[in-house]
Amino acid sequence: RQGDNFTNLLKPILKDKKFADTKKKLKTAKKKITVEQNDLDKDPPVIVIDENITVNDNNFVISGKVKDKGTSVIYVKADNQDIPVKNGEFKISKYSPVDTKINITAIDEWGNTSKKIVQVKIKKENLIVEKLEPLNPSLIKSKVNENKLALIIGIENYSDVVKASYANNDARYFKEYATNVLGIKNNNIKLLVDQEATYIEINKVLKKWLKSKIISGKTELIIYYAGHGLASKDGKELFLLPHDGDADLLSISSISRSKLFKEISDLNPKTVTVFLDACYSGSSRDNEILLASARPVKIVAEEQEGIPKNFTIFGASKLNQISSGLKNQDHGIFSYFLMKGLEGKADANKDKKITNSELLAYMDKNVSQKAAEWGREQNPSLAGDPDKVLIN
Repeated sequence: RQGDNFTNLLKPILKDKKFADTKKKLKTAKKKITVEQNDLDKDPPVIVIDENITVNDNNFVISGKVKDKGTSVIYVKADNQDIPVKNGEFKISKYSPVDTKINITAIDEWGNTSKKIVQVKIKKENLIVEKLEPLNPSLIKSKVNENKLALIIGIENYSDVVKASYANNDARYFKEYATNVLGIKNNNIKLLVDQEATYIEINKVLKKWLKSKIISGKTELIIYYAGHGLASKDGKELFLLPHDGDADLLSISSISRSKLFKEISDLNPKTVTVFLDACYSGSSRDNEILLASARPVKIVAEEQEGIPKNFTIFGASKLNQISSGLKNQDHGIFSYFLMKGLEGKADANKDKKITNSELLAYMDKNVSQKAAEWGREQNPSLAGDPDKVLIN
């Protein structure tokens, strides 16, 4: 009965015109809200641009388009730079000395986001205009020096790691310079290339051949090595990788540089000059990774102390740089300019002598410039007496 009374009380309210209008407005508003929610743009913009683009200059501009069916208001970013969009088109201006990638992000007014990565390849061949002279070891003929001895190693094709491009070619050419320019007799030169330069064979030469050839206090020893180098995990020891060396087992499969120098020093040669076209960064001449394990690729080796006083050591690069190859000459950059310098190019004052410092200055200028053309840094190094005369 109380329920019937309540219904009787509501009848006049339900029949009231104001109530009916309010009810109608609420229904309309609810319908409107439902329609607006259903019509919200949930689709991200579409970025239209090639994922791989080749350009002919370090300064370049690439173009693309963005589309969105729900709105014409689209914002574009290239990495962290805001890029203007006009009629759905955009242009990205950039400078890069090396191949690069650009992260493009498009956002519409509803917050929908899309991303695309564009790989940009710099066509470096078009940037290198200077034509390099071919090597010519016959330009200088020095007198034979009976007391000079040379160990030359070139390893391009390794059994377990990526190749060191042109290293065996470098070694064979250097043998000609050792004969003609440095005046070393053929029977005083030991050349080991690729499979000849295994861990055992290199140690045989060090412990047998060198020991039989070096005359205490008289022999002037030249060592040339082209191939891979690596640093220990803590960066405190440097290794030269033989043909069968294992990048993850350096201590038992590779040549320790400090032990090599000590072993030679104990034989008491008069002088030792070492040319190392190798780096210790964990990368090959073509910037391929040597290390199979997960440890960092860019290992920065510490400078080693204790190099004997009668040693002169030329290194192809700083310890954390890559020793690069020179594709259009089939040589390492360091080796090419080393041998060009020995042809007489390094004789800055034209006194018919080349000192260590003259050779370093010539190589540093040319190697760093040529490496920069390939988007890399490479600066040869010298440990030893800068005033010592290398060739007279």
